[in-house]
Amino acid sequence: MSIRDNLKRGTIEMILLHLLEEEDKYGYQLSQDLEKQSEGEYQLNEATMYPTLYRLKKNGFLEERKVQVVGKRFRVYYHLTESGKQHLEETKAQYKQVCASIEKVMSYRDRVKAAGKKANK
Repeated sequence: MSIRDNLKRGTIEMILLHLLEEEDKYGYQLSQDLEKQSEGEYQLNEATMYPTLYRLKKNGFLEERKVQVVGKRFRVYYHLTESGKQHLEETKAQYKQVCASIEKVMSYRDRVKAAGKKANK
């Protein structure tokens, strides 16, 4: 698995919760919205998506409702709970904090060089 894939896997819960913030959606709709909104960067397969959705449901962050669509077929819609909204906000805040920390580490040498040049002037 590539570094890029590992980074994506680490954010999939947050992204699925985010996609459910505005309206209830079913699995295929979630995968299509994710691909569209990421401009093709994220392509979520069922083997990753459904276990993640089930885990989020088990943790109380999602609820599901089944809607009959054609004949005996059902479509399962996922709904973000209040607990899920709170978890999403906490996760987004932590994600932003981690990204900022990584950026500090990655830009440290440039900042030290720039500070040294200013101090020598």
